[in-house]
Amino acid sequence: MVGSSEALFDYIAAELAKFVAEEEENFHPLPGFSIDDMVGKDVAELTKAMQRQGIGMRVSALVNDTVGTLAGGRFSNKDVSIAVILGTGTNAAYVERAQAIPKWHGPLPKSGEMVINMEWGNFRSSHLPLIEYDHAMDTDSLNPGEQIFEKISGMYLGEILRRVLLRMAEEAAIFGDEVPPKLKSSFILRTPDTSSDLRVVGDKLKDILEISNTSLKTRR
Repeated sequence: MVGSSEALFDYIAAELAKFVAEEEENFHPLPGFSIDDMVGKDVAELTKAMQRQGIGMRVSALVNDTVGTLAGGRFSNKDVSIAVILGTGTNAAYVERAQAIPKWHGPLPKSGEMVINMEWGNFRSSHLPLIEYDHAMDTDSLNPGEQIFEKISGMYLGEILRRVLLRMAEEAAIFGDEVPPKLKSSFILRTPDTSSDLRVVGDKLKDILEISNTSLKTRR
């Protein structure tokens, strides 16, 4: 999604209003975007967006999804100390002794512990092998040079697969003499479209890429 922060907040509020309307009495509130002007924006603007939608709620806290996952696990089990997100993106958070954090210079929390949000999606190292498809994916992304580790996982897997298939179609004619037009469309394949089930592979090739009658050998 590309747009303004106001459009983003209105979208979130509208979807929340839709959810509340569908759930009615069963709903009990619990305590891949590029937005031009989002940096530095007060997310309390979301409260105003909810007011525009007529929702009687307000934003009281903003929590990173990984930290929120850790908090949820910790609430149920005090022994939980690590949370990992493997979804649209990837990240991890863990509980660390406050005294072991050299960058922390403020007062120590009463618990003696702090949560470290690793943001490991931005991990980059010579020990992390990147092939030409990864470099091309990064170059064509909304944030080149950033979140490198994340771009070899999550929402990008379908697009990486499309690029591999496109090259195979161009250089090895895997789908015949003509390159399927749909295969040239960026992000036409989503990560959920990938499968190890060859029957599902055949269906996806037909329904999404309009490639029919593929052989078992081709699908393998």
